[in-house]
Amino acid sequence: MELREVEVFLALAEELHFGRAATRLRVTQGRVSQTIRSLESEIGGTLFERSNRQVSLTPLGARFLVGAQRGYDELQRALRESRAAARDITSQLRVGYLPSMGNDVVTGLVAAFERRYPECHVYLNTLHLRHRLDPEPALLAGETDIALCWSPGGDGTALETPRVVVGPVLQEVPRAVLVPGDHPLTAHRSVSLDDLADYVLINPGNNVPAHHRDRWTPQTTPSGRQLRHTVDDIVGMTHRAELSADDVLTLVARGHGLHLTVATLLEHIPFRGLALVPISDLPPMVLVPVWAAGAENATYRAFANTAAEAAKALRDKRNP
Repeated sequence: MELREVEVFLALAEELHFGRAATRLRVTQGRVSQTIRSLESEIGGTLFERSNRQVSLTPLGARFLVGAQRGYDELQRALRESRAAARDITSQLRVGYLPSMGNDVVTGLVAAFERRYPECHVYLNTLHLRHRLDPEPALLAGETDIALCWSPGGDGTALETPRVVVGPVLQEVPRAVLVPGDHPLTAHRSVSLDDLADYVLINPGNNVPAHHRDRWTPQTTPSGRQLRHTVDDIVGMTHRAELSADDVLTLVARGHGLHLTVATLLEHIPFRGLALVPISDLPPMVLVPVWAAGAENATYRAFANTAAEAAKALRDKRNP
């Protein structure tokens, strides 16, 4: 008995129609009939009742289906695992992300990887907001394998450390300031950092390295003016260690300060009563995959490369 015979049997057992089974298998209807007759001859009994109106399994066919399906599934699993071992691809991968990136973007990147490497199952998890500025602690603690992160400055260098590998840029998004909907800045099509010097910005985090924090929210404008920040950071203002995006949005809506973010934030996390004003003199934020240098393997590199290809295809589709 050959594997192809089992595949033809399983397809016909599911479709119960020779034409549909042939279309699914991309062969002729006559080839399906011939294969089934050969299989029945080998077994020594009839597997399907055939008439002009319908096809159905015989009791023998139903019994054979149970064992054939179990054996076929086991063989496919063994093939997947063997291919994965040959390519050094692990059977699972944990990928963390932030809601501000857009679920459609993230799932599109992950789906592209899973289509290319079906032997590897991806577990998606939302990163804690405290890791948005510095993902290194989450990676080193093993909370996730790969973190999809925003990196300020127009490239991924803001996140580079000796213990973290930064993958290719997947997406580039302009910067903007999040303000209440009735704020005076909403009258402008765009603003500069100097325009923000007259307002208080929310401190993104006191317990993160200064070079990370300052790339997200600069301390001075290009002309040298000091930018004002809240004394307490988001954790201190909310009295919550585990933050969500809504914590930041509600602080802005209540007038506690303005927030420097990405121009697409409200597309992915709608919040009535808030507005985004583009910032003209800040480099864009880029989306990059990052992982712990000591844990790097073929699966991580395969995900980064596949995600980069998928992101490029998405950009080309949006901007033909």
